[in-house]
Amino acid sequence: MRKQLSPDENKGSVGTLARGLDILELFAGDSPELTQTEISERLGLPVPTVHRLVKLLTERGWLVRDSASRRLRLGLGAARLLPAVRLPDLAREPLRALAERSGETVNLATLDTAPGTGGAEVLYLVSETGANLLTLRSHVGLRLPAHATALGKCLLAELDDEAARRAAGREPYAELTPKTVTSWEALRRQLERVRREGVAYSREEYEIGLHSIAVPLAWMDGDGPAAVNVSLPSSRAGRDATAELTRELRAAAARITGAAA
Repeated sequence: MRKQLSPDENKGSVGTLARGLDILELFAGDSPELTQTEISERLGLPVPTVHRLVKLLTERGWLVRDSASRRLRLGLGAARLLPAVRLPDLAREPLRALAERSGETVNLATLDTAPGTGGAEVLYLVSETGANLLTLRSHVGLRLPAHATALGKCLLAELDDEAARRAAGREPYAELTPKTVTSWEALRRQLERVRREGVAYSREEYEIGLHSIAVPLAWMDGDGPAAVNVSLPSSRAGRDATAELTRELRAAAARITGAAA
């Protein structure tokens, strides 16, 4: 039974917070997706109140709305509370070790399919920077476009084509460099290759002079795809270095998966 709030609490920010938490708790049970009307009926709240609260929760990333069905589900807002998230804790040490061995930047990310910008974004959950002076500096919470990054393509490839196309957003995709793919057909061909080979590359598609390698992470407890990557200057991304980093990434992914078992 939910605690009944006093009239003063209902009028203030405490009441607003309580109702927002009530909404989030609905999705934690056997109802992963709900409409605003269903939320209103289950909580006994007026539809305009639910609309106002849902608008705020979606703006902050706690809820996302499926573009096709218009139903709501939990978003990635909780990823900002990283100390309480199990996957980043399990991944941090293997990624730190790889960053130390390679000298490059190593990241763990997931896919946010409702960033409000027309296309899915990569959301960084862990970032470990190596000792090389010329290296990409990333940070937890960083968001990058999925269609132009190795992590994004790796994450999209974990979805079926219909879901991946919907997540990629409207065409043409933003052309960040002359090498960026801007159409679904070109992106789909890349995703097919990622699925076959189990590795994704971004060769100056996001930024000239920057290469990235990503592999998928088998994560059974999550509600979406996850992947790990290494980012490095193109001057250090030769054939042999790329092959070695791919092997290292796969080994790190296996360590993370093994720790989660």
